[in-house]
Amino acid sequence: MANWVSIKSVAEKYGIPEEQIHEWIRLRYLTCSSIDTEPYEDENPLVDTDELDKALEFNSLKSCPDDALMERVRKEHLSWLYQEKARLEKINNCLFEINDYHTQREAELEENFEKLMNYTNEILALHKKIIEDYENMMKNHENIMKDCENMMPEKGGFWSSLCHLFVTKENKALI
Repeated sequence: MANWVSIKSVAEKYGIPEEQIHEWIRLRYLTCSSIDTEPYEDENPLVDTDELDKALEFNSLKSCPDDALMERVRKEHLSWLYQEKARLEKINNCLFEINDYHTQREAELEENFEKLMNYTNEILALHKKIIEDYENMMKNHENIMKDCENMMPEKGGFWSSLCHLFVTKENKALI
C-alpha cells in the first residue's frame, strides 16, 4: 500500500529540494497523485514515499570502506582545486628550472674554483722557486766575492777592478 505525502513534507524529511522532486516526477522516476485534479497539473501533488525510498537507494552512492576518511567537495570547489593544482604545478616547474640552472652554475663555479686553486698552487710553487734561485744566486755572489778577494794579491789591482766591474754594480751581479 502506498504511503502518500506532500512534496513539502518529503523535502523536509529527506532534505531534498522541492525542485528536484518536481523534476523526478516530470521524468517519471516517482509516482504522484493528487486530490480533485490531475496529478501532473497539480502544483503540490502527493508523492509515494516507498517509491522515493527505492529511487534514493537506487541512485545513492554505495558506501566505501574509506568513507570515514573521505570528504565530499562541491563541484565549484573541486574545479577551483584543479585550477589551483595546475597553477602550483606551473610554479613548481619554474622552480625546478631555476634550481637546475643554479645547479649547473654551481658546478661551473666549482670547476673554475678547482682551476683557480691549481693556478694558485702553481704560482706559489714558482714564487718559491724564484726565492730559492735568488737565495742561491746571493750565496754564489758572496762566494765569487770571496774568491775574488782571495785571488787579489794586492788591493786596487787588476783583479779587484775586474771583480768590481763584473760582480758588484750597486749590489747587483752582472754575471
